[in-house]
Amino acid sequence: MASSTIASIIKQACAEKAETVFIADESQNLTGTELWQKIGAAQAQFNKLSLSKGDVVAFYCGSSVPHAVTFFACLVSGIIPCCLHVRETSERNRNNIEFIKAKKIFTDSNLAEEARALIEDDNAVTLSIDLDASEPIAAKELAPDDPALILISSGTTGVPKCILHSQATLAATAEYGPFSYDCWDQSDSTIVIMAPSFAAWIHTVLPFIFIKGRVLFGAGFDPADFLSTLEKEKITLAPLVPTVWRMVMAAEPGKYDLSHLKSAFYSGEPGSESLVEDLQAKICPNVMTSYLASEGGCASGVIAGSDILAVKGQAASTGKPVKDANIRLIDPDGSFEDELALGEIGEIALNSASVAAGYYGDAEETEKKFAGGWWRSGDLGYIANGLLYVKGRLDNRINTGGIKVYAEEVEAALLKHPAIQMAAVVGVDDPKWGQRIEAHLVAREGVNEGELLNFCLDQELLPKTHLPKAVHFHDALPTGPTGKLYRRGLV
Repeated sequence: MASSTIASIIKQACAEKAETVFIADESQNLTGTELWQKIGAAQAQFNKLSLSKGDVVAFYCGSSVPHAVTFFACLVSGIIPCCLHVRETSERNRNNIEFIKAKKIFTDSNLAEEARALIEDDNAVTLSIDLDASEPIAAKELAPDDPALILISSGTTGVPKCILHSQATLAATAEYGPFSYDCWDQSDSTIVIMAPSFAAWIHTVLPFIFIKGRVLFGAGFDPADFLSTLEKEKITLAPLVPTVWRMVMAAEPGKYDLSHLKSAFYSGEPGSESLVEDLQAKICPNVMTSYLASEGGCASGVIAGSDILAVKGQAASTGKPVKDANIRLIDPDGSFEDELALGEIGEIALNSASVAAGYYGDAEETEKKFAGGWWRSGDLGYIANGLLYVKGRLDNRINTGGIKVYAEEVEAALLKHPAIQMAAVVGVDDPKWGQRIEAHLVAREGVNEGELLNFCLDQELLPKTHLPKAVHFHDALPTGPTGKLYRRGLV
């Protein structure tokens, strides 16, 4: 696998997908030929807007065909796109626009007023698919190391970072992504409901561009609508985070024909035996997961299929590194060379062709986190039987009575109880313990705190020191735009 730029992958894919539908949403379908023509028309619009190679532009929009056309046109032109989080505060988005020095902001018509409040009014441009497609696409000379994309982290564990990817690192994500999904054919299709501001959008869409599959963009999420779309569109890959999968499985998936699915994929949160079993029984026999990160890209992916996940005790694993990826467990307080012994918990460091170039505009943080093609993730994990287990983030480490407890570890234990549907664990300031562990749960049926804590002890899932000091039951837990748990909303 040696494609040098993401621009060349897009061009080749459009040519090979010429007469069949390549991307679609609820309003329109574009074949490869039509997509390439629209990309050319978008380039003509860039020229009229005085945008050229190396300029940074922002997107403030949902996931759709118009967004994809303009986004791909940026990648082909050497213009650097950065998708903003539409649920972020206006102040932070304005600060981000100023920091990345965005010349224009592309937006949906229903978000245009908000977009104009973020940037000078004449620099806000409404996305449109009704572009004149008659203009030929201009040839652009792009090098593998040219900057291609800025990803803004969600900021759920701290201040957002601006992650800079190059033409080459995005090409590697496109080429290695299919390993995570076990989808390799032009007949494959996927549905994308996540906002384009999240790395999951890149990690799903670019691999499907590489294999010339079909990408369907969804404007919103409803469990029943999602299942209906899987059936109607004969989707082969369904990717969601575990929290959202649990919502889907509560919407009676047995009523729908899901026989076309090749893979039910989850990422972003640890899995569990009950999740894997439910997905296999209700959605698709082939269940897959991958440890992916904005900075790492798909060539750094650590993947597991049903052959791993269905083995007792391995459902919480993220699997093995994808071909050509390298992984180390290092001392969180040490250097990249301070590798720990097998089985010890350490910080996960990754090396691959898709590791980002660094943090845009932050040389100091880049020097701390990147070196020689390696990136240190801030995630903690260990390796057992050749499989990676993620314990949690350094940021989610709770120091209670001098003992360091990882929130994700406690959540995984609580989710093993058959009555628990969702779990979020947080550390709350406490004068006696420094921090006390508190659990916030959604239960499928009645269960009390004592029964739940005894279950964790009886099953030897947690030591007493790791048990929550308080348990709160809710109808729902706060989530971010991609469905990930938003723990900060509970503190």
